[in-house]
Amino acid sequence: MRRKGHIVNRYRRRLPNAGDEDLLFADNLPRYDVSRNADTLIKLVEMNPYNKEILRRMPLLDAPDCWLVSGCLFQTVWNVVDGKNPADNIQDYDLIYFDPDQSREAEEAITLRAHNIFQDLKIKIEIKNQARVHLWYKGTYGLDYPSLSSATEALHYYPSKVQAIALQGRGGSRISYDAPFGFENLLRQIVRPNPALPLSEIYHHKTERWKGAWPQLTIHPWEER
Repeated sequence: MRRKGHIVNRYRRRLPNAGDEDLLFADNLPRYDVSRNADTLIKLVEMNPYNKEILRRMPLLDAPDCWLVSGCLFQTVWNVVDGKNPADNIQDYDLIYFDPDQSREAEEAITLRAHNIFQDLKIKIEIKNQARVHLWYKGTYGLDYPSLSSATEALHYYPSKVQAIALQGRGGSRISYDAPFGFENLLRQIVRPNPALPLSEIYHHKTERWKGAWPQLTIHPWEER
């Protein structure tokens, strides 16, 4: 636990004064600001032993362009910053990948493989092929969804920017990341909408649950494009 406190306190000492907030949270943050916080984010995320183990075993899944994304990452960070159990209030662990084979059978085969690899963790793991999301999205949500060319392109269409984070275990201690909106809002526990798709109802539903579990969050209202 001492190590956790060291990481969190080190980050907090870097925070600017409240008057600098508008500059800090601009959506066009320079890339070096993102990189500066990547190491901090990964250390915080791996304080959840389930995240750490999923990232370690990820190469065994042999799913192309595979990433651990969204809730299990940012909610772990919120838990650690609040001094809670890192796995508290995390409903599931989402994996995405990109396989040009858009058949349901191919996705089911990967799902079965994931079950065999992770079943001893006794957590709920969801895995989806991002190459075929556009085939079923409208039937589920009533909206058209673009045909993607990579797994992490999906990050641009999540209803909130804090969800747009992905980590990839590459074997050993090597971890890659993708965060199109950066890490600053996450580390400051600020939630902002992403109006790439008209998902205001989903945004309101999610943020209501998050506010109940993490009352210290600052949640910005939905704004249409």
